[in-house]
Amino acid sequence: MELFTEKKECCGCAACVSICPKAAISMIKDETGSYFPKIDEILCINCGACQKVCDFQKKDENQFGQKVIKAYGAASKDESLKRKSASGGMFAQLAKVCLENGGVVYGAAMLFENDKLVVRHIQVDNINKLHLIQGSKYVQSNIGDTYHKVKKDLLAGKKVLFSGTPCQVAALKSFLKKDYENLYTVDIICHGISTQQFFQDYIDLVENKNKVKVTSFIFRDKSVGWGLDARYKYKRKGKIKSKRLYYKLSSFYNYYEKAINHRENCYYCKYSCESRVGDITLGDFWGVEKNQPDCLCENGGTIDERAGVSFCLINSTRGIELFDRASEFIDYVSSDFKIISMQNDNLLRPTAIPNNRKSIMELYRNEGYEAIDKLYWKTIGYKKFYYFILEKAPRTLKKKIRTLLKK
Repeated sequence: MELFTEKKECCGCAACVSICPKAAISMIKDETGSYFPKIDEILCINCGACQKVCDFQKKDENQFGQKVIKAYGAASKDESLKRKSASGGMFAQLAKVCLENGGVVYGAAMLFENDKLVVRHIQVDNINKLHLIQGSKYVQSNIGDTYHKVKKDLLAGKKVLFSGTPCQVAALKSFLKKDYENLYTVDIICHGISTQQFFQDYIDLVENKNKVKVTSFIFRDKSVGWGLDARYKYKRKGKIKSKRLYYKLSSFYNYYEKAINHRENCYYCKYSCESRVGDITLGDFWGVEKNQPDCLCENGGTIDERAGVSFCLINSTRGIELFDRASEFIDYVSSDFKIISMQNDNLLRPTAIPNNRKSIMELYRNEGYEAIDKLYWKTIGYKKFYYFILEKAPRTLKKKIRTLLKK
């Protein structure tokens, strides 16, 4: 039994692991930290379930058949939800509505376990735990036995909201084999994902350089406004402190932003198109200030751009139902797929493979993360002093500096 011939044919969703009736498949890590399924030929009974469940290798990118019905720019009215979210807090608001109506929510959480930061899917059954699955994680989450748990909840009659990358949502639907009226899905626009090993190697470097223990990491910290800056908490001499991280001063962010550290399949993703696999698609409404400025407070609208703005694509009647339930708790304005996709290329096409990816990943495999970190600092050269200034500058000043430099 063969599941794939090239690594680009596997997205690591682990649906094949979950569907196997003999537990004959396990996920094995390669030298860059990407996980791939491996079949134990002794346990395998050649039933073919693993091949049938693989949605990623189905040829037709439009086979999921969900075209965008409506499009919105939106943000939660709940400031506390918005503050902990990467953009406008739309996922958190949809999740809150689901939880308040007796449902459960599944999403990716970054947890501190065994002295390491790990990203994995968890179930949230009350609002007090909702913060665990808020915010962006630029790392592939470990799905574990989530598909089985979702099915158990669905069969018990619970309303389930599942969020994940498009390939994870597609994998869940394929694993379930049938449509459940009590299942609601949200796929997050995906630029591509890094491996947990790559991220942990970066964290190890931060810890070694600064003689600290990193206990949490927020990829999109909004304490100084909506953007890409991060923040992490660390322990030093028994005290917990926090540090803001300007994304240009992080080699991990650079390699992620430049799409160098993605899984191979991400560059061939069939879900990067207008046909959406989730009932709702969410992401950052980048460019809203240029392409739809009338919706912003500064121009007489209702949405505060400084606190983050989400785009929300409604792709099914179930998506309409979920959005309508949350509508009284959000500020929103009608938009258009063409407007939203102007600065969200992954709604149209997969991320392109960078020319230098092969050489950088080869350096990583051969010499480790420290080598590519040194390469990054060598590459940016004197720009690092400019980035250090921007790190300390408030958001409004950053905009002015960038505008002046462009003139």
